[in-house]
This record gives sequence, C-alpha cells and structure tokens, in this order.
Amino acid sequence: MPPTSRHTASRKDESALATNETGYLLMSKAIKSHTLSKGQRHKVTIESLAPGGEGVAKSLGPPVFINRVVPGDVVEIELFDVRKDFAKAKVTSIISPSQHRAEPPCPLFKVCGGCQWQHMTYEYQLIAKEDIVKQALKHIGKLDPTIVKPIIGADESLHYRNKAQFPVKHPHGSDRILAGYYRQDSHELVNIKHCPVQPESMDHVLELIKEICEEHGITAYDEKSHKGLLRHINIRFSFENRKSLITLVLNASATSADDFTNLKCYDSVRGAAEALTDAIPDVVGVAINLNNERGNKILGDLTFPIAGADRIQEVLRTSREDFPEALRTGLRFDLSSSSFFQVNTQQAVKLLEEVYLAVADMHKDNLTIVDAYAGVGAISLWLASAANNVIAIEDHPAAVLDGRHNAQLNGIHNVEFNEGRVEDVLLEMRNDGVTVDVVVVDPPRKGMSAEAIEALLWAEPERIVYVSCNPATLARDLKALEQGLMKSAQDGDKEEFVGYKTKQVQPVDLFPQTFHVESVSVLERLR
Repeated sequence: MPPTSRHTASRKDESALATNETGYLLMSKAIKSHTLSKGQRHKVTIESLAPGGEGVAKSLGPPVFINRVVPGDVVEIELFDVRKDFAKAKVTSIISPSQHRAEPPCPLFKVCGGCQWQHMTYEYQLIAKEDIVKQALKHIGKLDPTIVKPIIGADESLHYRNKAQFPVKHPHGSDRILAGYYRQDSHELVNIKHCPVQPESMDHVLELIKEICEEHGITAYDEKSHKGLLRHINIRFSFENRKSLITLVLNASATSADDFTNLKCYDSVRGAAEALTDAIPDVVGVAINLNNERGNKILGDLTFPIAGADRIQEVLRTSREDFPEALRTGLRFDLSSSSFFQVNTQQAVKLLEEVYLAVADMHKDNLTIVDAYAGVGAISLWLASAANNVIAIEDHPAAVLDGRHNAQLNGIHNVEFNEGRVEDVLLEMRNDGVTVDVVVVDPPRKGMSAEAIEALLWAEPERIVYVSCNPATLARDLKALEQGLMKSAQDGDKEEFVGYKTKQVQPVDLFPQTFHVESVSVLERLR
C-alpha cells in the first residue's frame, strides 16, 4: 500500500540525522585517541545520516562515513580513506540490521550509483529528508528549524521518472552495447535491464535501442580513445499519453541536419531510427544530438529529428478543487530532449501547488510576479492565473524559445520571457521603474550568486518564494536574504534597510530512493 502524500517525521528519529555546511559533521571536540588507518576493520553502530546520503559512525573518534547503511545498523566496516578529521569505509558485513532497513527493489542496488537509499523504508527516507533540511537551516542558515513543515511525500515511490540518460559501452572483446548507470564514485558502467524508478515501458525501449543499434553496426563510444559513435541514450517518457521520445547522442560533428546526411554514419543511424519507430509504436520519434567534445558533457548544441517527432508533450494537472480551472484542466508542455523539466511529473504538480499557495493570498490589483531561473516556464505558466503580469527570466536561449512556445500552446498571454542573467534583468527592471510584488527563484544546485541576491534585494519584492533542490545552498541564501542590505533612500539623506524573514519551508520529495530533496520557502519583506 503506497504511503499517504504527507508524512510527519517522528521526533524520536530526528537525533539519528546529522549535517553541517560542508556535508560532514566534524566532531573535533569528541575525537578520541583511536589511531585509524586504511584497511582496519571495526564494528560500529550507524548513528546518523550525512546530507550526501552516507551513514555516520561516531564511536571511533573522527566521524566515519559509510555508504548503503541505515541509522541503527550494527555493521563491520573496513576503512579505505582516512583523513585528519574524518574517514570513509565500506561495509564488510551487517551484524544487526536497523528497524528502518528495507529490501532494495533493484537487484543491482549494491553496485549501481543511480539510487542511494533503496535499502531504507520509504517512511524513513522522508524522515531523513525532512531533517536534512532542518539541520541545514539550523547549522548553515542559523534559522529556526521549526519553520520547516512536514515533508510532502510521493504517492508512488517507484516507476516515477519521466526522463533517463544512459551512457553506453562495449564489453571487452564484444560488439554488444551495454547501457546503464555508473557504479557509485566510479566511471565503471553497470548494465541496466530493469530500473525500478522508471516506467517498465522505458526498460523495454532501452533494450530495443541497444539491440537495433547493434544490428545496424552502430558502435559504442570509448572515452579514452575518443572513438565510437553512440555516446548516450536519452529517453523521455510522457505520463499523459504513455509515449516516449528517443534521442541518440552521437560522437559526430555537423553544422546542420542537412550537413549530417553527408556523414558516413548517416545511413546506419537513419536505418536504426526508422527500425526503432517501426518496432515500438509508442515512440513518437527519434532525435539525434551531436557532441564530439571530450569530457563529461552529455549533450551537444545541435539536436534534430531523424525519424518522427523531436518533441513529446507532458501535462501538469492539479486535482485540487480550490485551484483555477486552467490548472485543473492542465497545462501542456512540449519537451525536447534538452528541455529542463522535473523528472517526477506527479510530484512536480505538488511542488507547483505549494508555489501557487505561496502567492495566492496576495490580493492586489495589478500583481506582478517575476519567475527567475524560469527554464521552459513551468512556474511562470502555473502562476499566470494568479497575477496580472508574470515576467520570466532565463539565460538559456533554447529554454526561452521553449517557454514562449509553451505559453502560446496554452493560450497564456500575460507571461513575458526575458533572456538574460537574473542579476542583470532584475537591475534593468529596477532602473526602468518596474514594481515587482513577488519574485520566485528556482536556481540550480549551486544556489544564487552573491550578485543575484543583491539584485533581488534591490528589487524589494513584498514576498520571495525560493524553490530549492539543495538544502545547504538554500540555507546559505536564506541567511543572506535575512541579513539584507542598506540602501540609500530616495532623498539621499538616509539609508534604508531591506531584508526578509523566512516564514516557512516546505520540503517536497521529488526523488524517492535517493537523498535529494526539493523545498519551497516563503520569505516576507521586513517593515
């Protein structure tokens, strides 16, 4: 039976979770006289969790970080990395399992680096995530952790991903194509046939892609030699229409789709693409992305369809009766292989519901909302019915084009997309005398730059809604926004303080079976 959508962390379990600004709880005052060295084996009890998902044992003096364990586990460990203030170890045996331990649904869990927490019950995963947010706010942001609301869990903790990207390789001495994820902390590929966090149909599509590429003589890319054609397999799945879009990332270079037809690989790639659309009726199309750069960057700059469509449509729809009809009907999004979109469609709706609720009570004429780091416009379009004017800011040109297209697709006319950096556009708006009532920010994992925070403070919105995928950078940025700045008043004779108070933080679990957690924070301007 799936868990309910909201879960409250048990207070008795909170002490089993630990974090700090660096991600490690460096217990210098508690360091004992143990001399630790690589290769030693010890029996330890797992006492807490670090924000990177590792378990922490404290009985040996400096904290020891161990993967794939649960607070309450009694394990034998072997140290493999010993530093001055901490050590890392691997489990050699589980002596006594924690009550929060679960049987992983994936048989490759011990070797695959795709998920980190399948060995925990989902209820305990939520407890851990909620507390990681609280501890980050307390230790990094110096904020009251009681402002954190109970985490919103997922109704479905498996088969939720709508997108996956798989690196490929040939096994030694074979032309077979393997595709999957890397082992944790390594670049060794684990071949995947069934992944429990993606739809089963995606498993089927992946297997057929490998088979058909092999049949058409398409070779897998090798990083060391920079040879081989196929680098990555990208599959995007629509939960709305149960169809898939395939993108093959190739180690090739061309100036355009027409130029690609002149390459020697064209006939084999075209043949494979047509075979895929024939073999899998639910595939809307096959696109090609070209990337012949060395390094870990997955996608290159040129993407084009080679068979069928190069986009797939997903719908975000709320079931809340108190929300506008447009959101209950659903917003449609045309997505390419490179479009940024939350990988959990169902939980993305819950996140957007929280963003909407954060502005819905602002009963003001001519309400203006800024959506900073707007991507393809999911937040902007979701808030269009709550405001007179929504200004989306995004520095990626392709995302801006996608956003404008999606606004037209949904018949939304009060969202304006601006291409540029958040700090630059906000200052331009201020210089132009634009009054901003609410700013919603959804920055990448690194959080906001100091320049962006300063520009946000100068914009002086009544309310800030901060959507975060990283509790540590969230806490850092909330602290900076609360500290505020002094600005000259209009008469130039005195200075005025601009600062904010964080009213609440709502964690939302978009990534079950992993340590990642999203949140929506609401800040009010101090008067």
